[in-house]
Amino acid sequence: MLGLGLGAQAQTTYTLEQCLDSAKTNNRKLQNAALDIQMAKEQKAEAYTKYFPEISAGVTAFHAFDKLIKGDGTYPAELAAFEPLMPGISQMVGQPFEVRELNRGYGATLSVMQPLYAGGQITTGNKLARLQSEVMQLQLQLKEKEVVEKVSENYWQIAQLKYSLQTLDAADRQLQAVYEEVEQRVKAGIILDNDLLKISLRQHELRSNRLKMENGIRVLHLLLAQQCGIKGEFNISLPNHKPSTINLQPSAEADPISAASTRQEYELAQKGVEAEQLQVKMERGKCLPTVAVGVVGSNVGLGGLSENMRRTMDTNITNGIAMATISIPISQWWGGSHAIRRQKMKAQQAENDRQEALEMLTVD
Repeated sequence: MLGLGLGAQAQTTYTLEQCLDSAKTNNRKLQNAALDIQMAKEQKAEAYTKYFPEISAGVTAFHAFDKLIKGDGTYPAELAAFEPLMPGISQMVGQPFEVRELNRGYGATLSVMQPLYAGGQITTGNKLARLQSEVMQLQLQLKEKEVVEKVSENYWQIAQLKYSLQTLDAADRQLQAVYEEVEQRVKAGIILDNDLLKISLRQHELRSNRLKMENGIRVLHLLLAQQCGIKGEFNISLPNHKPSTINLQPSAEADPISAASTRQEYELAQKGVEAEQLQVKMERGKCLPTVAVGVVGSNVGLGGLSENMRRTMDTNITNGIAMATISIPISQWWGGSHAIRRQKMKAQQAENDRQEALEMLTVD
C-alpha cells in the first residue's frame, strides 16, 4: 500500500521539490531527450567530416591453381637473322619450347578525393545538422516543462485527496458521535430505529468514498513514482496549506503575440520552417554538378615467373595518377524538378504550422 497504512512512518517522504529533482534525473522521457541531444551532436560532427577528403584503400591478391600464361611450339627460322647480334641463337631454330608463367600476384590501391563542389549539399547538410541540434535542445526544454507540470499536478492531486481524507475522517468521527447518541435514545425508546438506520447508511457512504479516495491515492502514487523514477514505497510531504487557485489572467499591458513568439513551441515551429527551406536547397543541390580532385596510387606485384621473365620485366610496379572529376546528374533532372516542387510544398506546410502555432500560443 503506497503512502497509506501502518508502514507509512518507515517510508521515505518526498517534498514537491524533491519529486521534481528526482524526475529531472530519472524520468525516461528526459533521459531519451538527453540522448537525442547527444545523437544530434554526433550527427553534427559526422556532417562536418564531409568537408574532408574521401580516402579509400583496397588490396587484391590471388593464387592460381595452375599457370595463367601457358603455351608451346618451336622456335621460328626468323631467329637466325639475329645471329650477328646474339651469337648462337640460330641453334634454337626448330627446337621446341614451352611457356608456363605467372600463378600469383597482388594489387594495392590508395585513392584520395577532395570534393570541391557538390551543389551545396555539404554546406546545407552541415546547416541541417546544426539545426537538428538546436531542435533537440528545444525539445528537451519542452519535455522538462511537461514533466514538471505532470509531476506537480499528480503531487497536488495526492495532497488534495489526503486533505479530503482528513475532512472525511472528521465527518466520520462526528457521525460516529451522533450514532452513539441516537443509539442511546433508541434504547431509551425516545426515537425510532429508522433514524439510526439513516445514520448507519450515511456511515457506509463515507466508508465507500474513503475507499475510492484511497484507491485514487494509490494509483497517483504509482504514476508519480514512474514519472520521478522512485523505487519502492514512499509518501509525500503535505504542505501546511492547501494548494490555492492560480490566477491565470494576463495583465492588461501584456502583448500576447510578443509573449507567444518567445515560447519554445513557437521556436520549434520556426526551426521546422528553416529545416524545410534547407531541404529545398538539398533537393536542388542533387541536380547540380559535383567537382572533385584527387590522386590514386597503386602497387602491383607478380609472382610465379621464370628466371628469364624476372630478368626481362619488372615484377613489382608502383604508379600514381592525379585526376579530376566532374559529375553531371543528367537523369536526376527528370525527377529532380518534381522533388524540388514537392519539397517547396512541405516548406509551405511548415510555414502554415508556424502561423497556426503563433495563433494558438497567442490564445493560450
